[in-house]
Amino acid sequence: MPLTSGRVSYCRFRVQGDAPVAVDETLIDLLHEHHFRETEIGAPDEVEAGWVTAEHLMDTAFAYDKVAYGPFALFGLRIDTHKVPGEVKKAYQKMNEQAAAADSTTGYASKAEKREAKDLAARQVQEDLAAGRFRRSKSVQIAWDLRNGLLLCANASGSVVEQLVRLFRKTFAAELVPMTAGTEAGHFLGQTGRSRDYEDLLPSAFTKPPVDHGHHEDDANPRDKHTPICPWVTKSIDLKDFVGNEWLTWLWWQCEASEGVVETDKAGELFVTIHRQLDMDCAWEVGGKVAVRCDKPTSLAESDDALKTGKWPRKLGLILSDGENQWDLTLGGDTLNVSAALLPDITEAQTPREVIEQRLNLTGSLSYALDQLYSAFLKQRTASGWSGKREAMSRWIQERGKGKHTSVQSGSKPDMAMV
Repeated sequence: MPLTSGRVSYCRFRVQGDAPVAVDETLIDLLHEHHFRETEIGAPDEVEAGWVTAEHLMDTAFAYDKVAYGPFALFGLRIDTHKVPGEVKKAYQKMNEQAAAADSTTGYASKAEKREAKDLAARQVQEDLAAGRFRRSKSVQIAWDLRNGLLLCANASGSVVEQLVRLFRKTFAAELVPMTAGTEAGHFLGQTGRSRDYEDLLPSAFTKPPVDHGHHEDDANPRDKHTPICPWVTKSIDLKDFVGNEWLTWLWWQCEASEGVVETDKAGELFVTIHRQLDMDCAWEVGGKVAVRCDKPTSLAESDDALKTGKWPRKLGLILSDGENQWDLTLGGDTLNVSAALLPDITEAQTPREVIEQRLNLTGSLSYALDQLYSAFLKQRTASGWSGKREAMSRWIQERGKGKHTSVQSGSKPDMAMV
């Protein structure tokens, strides 16, 4: 989804290094120097990438009025892939073998002719690539918050992130550090000289291990026996990303224990409601996954059961308000990625440019509000009183929903999947 229209999706990075701090001639020149260029001679690389403007993927005419939007630099990353399908390669070779067989007195292609048919097919593939017959192009909008040293990318796929990080380093001699729950926990603790506490973070056991959990009473390490595994973090950017899933569990608790009101240090009171979506995964690697789609996903008895049997939220649908603005979004716990965020209405913009600038400011405000919400949790999570909070959450998990939640069978037939 683009950042300049419709619902907004993004992943975020911290910019580290001696990068520009404002949209100036240097930044514009660097974007132009590394703008997207098609390979002019011969077959291109399988992946080509370069900068374009945010207007469309053909536009490489960078100018201040196209890039500068208040504190943001707005531009695009174009990625072209060139890959001939395997079936096409096989077809070329087969046709070449058939042509050789038709000219043979035996009616069959010899081994030498088959090798020649394969070489000819390879040349045909190279010609196709050079002619751009299998080119696939896309552009992804990038918003660089120069004031705060943050960068938002409108596509969180691994292939896009890989090209973005590589090209950004080449262009600006600076590094992009993914902002996930684990890296942000490290940043939070590092600011107060508590990096050792970050290393010591372990998943919180809000519930007892399920009966089918693999640890036994005679295990050599008793601490691990009662520590959730959080299997998804093995594929995460940071092994502490499970803290973000604890955050979503804490938000769920806040919604029911404090009516969704969270006091933050710098943003005052923030108001949170969970709606539309609840995706959960077993922190003990036993009970599988649950996905719920309805107006009030946490009101279902099945959601209670998932929480009680050790499943943690991976994604939540949220309504978030700072008292002035309200956003409707889907939030990833371990990734901190935002999906399909509906921004507040823009009513005072006079020009399309003003609309884009206000959208970027509202997106930045959403990013800031989520950071403050996460910081409020981290402040509790890393304090000496966390064990008491964890025990209170454990009691809430065991006691919640008694006699007041709706079952899928008797409710309004929400969409629900269990894996």
